[in-house]
Amino acid sequence: MKEKTITITVDGTNPGQWSNLILELNLIKKAWSSYATIELQGVGVRKIITHGTKNFDSKVMEDE
Repeated sequence: MKEKTITITVDGTNPGQWSNLILELNLIKKAWSSYATIELQGVGVRKIITHGTKNFDSKVMEDE
């Protein structure tokens, strides 16, 4: 099957909205993993996903 490409251009958003959009797209990527390979590209995308999917509960449990 031929590769398909989608380009999303966002203008006039604040950093919090941008981070939420990237994290939502990452959830879609995970949900679609059995159907297709989805690749997210962009400036800071990897950093946003890494920070936004970090499990903070494990650190809280260690401190108690």
